[in-house]
Amino acid sequence: MRIAEEPGTKLREELTYDSLRGVEGVTWGEAVERFGSWYEDQRDTRVVVENGEGDRTGFRTPNRFTPEYREMLYAKAQSLERSLRDEWGPLLHTAMVTLTASTTDDDGRPRPPVAHLRDLLSSWESVRRALSRVLDGREWEYLAIIEPHASGYAHVHLGVFVKGPVVAEQFQPVLDAHLRNCEGAGEKAHRAVEEEGDGAVTVHRAADRRNGPGGIENLGAYLAAYMAGEYGAEATEMPEYVRGFYAVMWATGRQWFRPSNGAQEFMQPEEDEDETGEELAENWRLVGIAPDGDLDGEVVEIDPEAARGSVYRRLQRDEYPPP
Repeated sequence: MRIAEEPGTKLREELTYDSLRGVEGVTWGEAVERFGSWYEDQRDTRVVVENGEGDRTGFRTPNRFTPEYREMLYAKAQSLERSLRDEWGPLLHTAMVTLTASTTDDDGRPRPPVAHLRDLLSSWESVRRALSRVLDGREWEYLAIIEPHASGYAHVHLGVFVKGPVVAEQFQPVLDAHLRNCEGAGEKAHRAVEEEGDGAVTVHRAADRRNGPGGIENLGAYLAAYMAGEYGAEATEMPEYVRGFYAVMWATGRQWFRPSNGAQEFMQPEEDEDETGEELAENWRLVGIAPDGDLDGEVVEIDPEAARGSVYRRLQRDEYPPP
């Protein structure tokens, strides 16, 4: 199965190729392999900086799949709930709303994961507006995280933090907004409360320790658990389904961490009183990169102004192949 097939889909250049039919995407399995190669190259590379005295130092190029970055997001998510506990005390209540989409087409065949992700997220603005209406007049924040199923396909966990009590049924309009605006979203999977048991919404009073071992004591930490994975594990050491998910996120440039503006402020670290960071910025300049990580070896000079980000191409299907 190709990672994407629909003409007009934008993918990283590394995951496309020219064929007699046009510009096509590689298979999902090939995308995972290419992601792994890219990631390992990134981890070996060091950014080299130099001060006015000619001293050089280097640091790893950052990317959102590294354990350091994932653990930073995990810490931010924990900090969010901790800050809200301090702000609202026992009035803090949390709800987790789960949004999904079908991973198969009408004929039961697996869908390309990029198309599935696009459809899954197509409802986001409608979901956010519905959430605002549901909680109008209340104090609340949200943190949405895109996470993988065991299949590698994505789903959304929308964590909602509210000052004061809430019940699962209140969030049915949010689920309905997703159903109306996401092709492939199933009604059965988006009921706030199921007769047989838990539905697509779970609600907890965050300060209530009586939730028991099955309760979500810290929703922020729970939401970010997939990001952190095994402590210190590299992206290439993750289970196969996680690597499949990473390849899709890498292919599309999607960010999986979406906090509300207020939540973003709660997650910000306290400002450092010294000016060490500013001094470093003033005294050090970018020299280039060391592809193999050896600062005493080859250093490829780069122009910061000319440096480009990731290059993307759009898939296209030629109506008539060239002779």
